Formats: sequence, C-alpha cells, structure tokens
Amino acid sequence: MRLFVTVGNALVPFDRLLGWVDEAIAALGEPVSGICQHGPSRVRPRGLEAREGLSRGDFDAEMAGADAVVCHAGVGTLWSAIRAGHRPLVVPRRAGLGEIVNDHQLEIVDALVREGRIVRIEGAAELATWLGRYAHGELKRGAPMREDPARLEPVAAAIAEGPARARAPLAGRALLGALALLGPSIERMRR
Repeated sequence: MRLFVTVGNALVPFDRLLGWVDEAIAALGEPVSGICQHGPSRVRPRGLEAREGLSRGDFDAEMAGADAVVCHAGVGTLWSAIRAGHRPLVVPRRAGLGEIVNDHQLEIVDALVREGRIVRIEGAAELATWLGRYAHGELKRGAPMREDPARLEPVAAAIAEGPARARAPLAGRALLGALALLGPSIERMRR
C-alpha cells in the first residue's frame, strides 16, 4: 500500500499525527511505502520516505499516486485529497495542544465528516483499523474529480454554517469561498 502523509506548511510541529501514523504502521503488519511530508515535526513514521516539504508538483504526484492519505485538516490539503478521489484520514490540529492558534480545523472536520467526505481520526488504533481496510482492499480511493468549481458549494455552505456558531469568522468564510470555487458537488461525489 502506498501512503501519503502530510502535515501542511505550518511552522508548528505535528508530532501527534506522525506518532499515530508510526504506531498504526507498526500495528498494521502490512508493507507500506510512500512519503511523509513532516514540516518541522520531530517524528518520522517508519517505512515512509521523510520530506520536510514538497513542491506543488511533488505534492500533486503523491496525492495522485497514493492508495490512502493521512493529513491535517488544512483546507488546501483536504481539497486536493477530495479532488484526487480520496476520502482522507484526517487529524485536526488543536489549539489546546499548541498545534495551531485556534480550533478552526475542528469546525472544518466536523462539517466534512457530516458530508461523508473525510474520516476523523482520534488515535493510532483507529488509524491502524482504517489503514488495514485500505491495505486489504475493503476500501479504495475513488476516481479523480473534474475541475468544476461549483462542486464544493454545498460543502462550503455547510462549513460556513458551522456546528457551534451562527456565523463563521471572516477568515473562515474567505477560505470556504475559495474551497467552493475548486471542489466537487456532493451529488457528483455520491454517484
């Protein structure tokens, strides 16, 4: 199984995610190859080629070639994964753990989980279970999506509505607007 792990371009390490990946690969008992884009993180998951950063071309190539994607909840990363036909296994960064300045990734993840577009991961054992399903062929990525900007409008609307607040913050609305221009429609993904 080829795995693509990415923590994005944040300047803060995301060792929690990479530690879970390392534990999950160890528990999996299946051969795993692929790339881990680790940024400033200290943990290097076994079996994966470690890269601090990737060019846009390398990022897209890894996304296109991976059987499964494990990532943070950055909007650009999620959009790229969904567009490439993945249902990414997502660990949102948390402000309370010093991984990010606020918990906007939790809101994004909650909205996309409700849409069935991503899987929220809460620990190494859960990640190992999901990776095992990919490794044993129970789950497979879908076909890449067309470049239709209207496809993610329902997702952007759901995210903008948010689970806990009546109105998303200005920066979140701007990100969601950008996401709506680039992604697939829910109806198209369900086909």
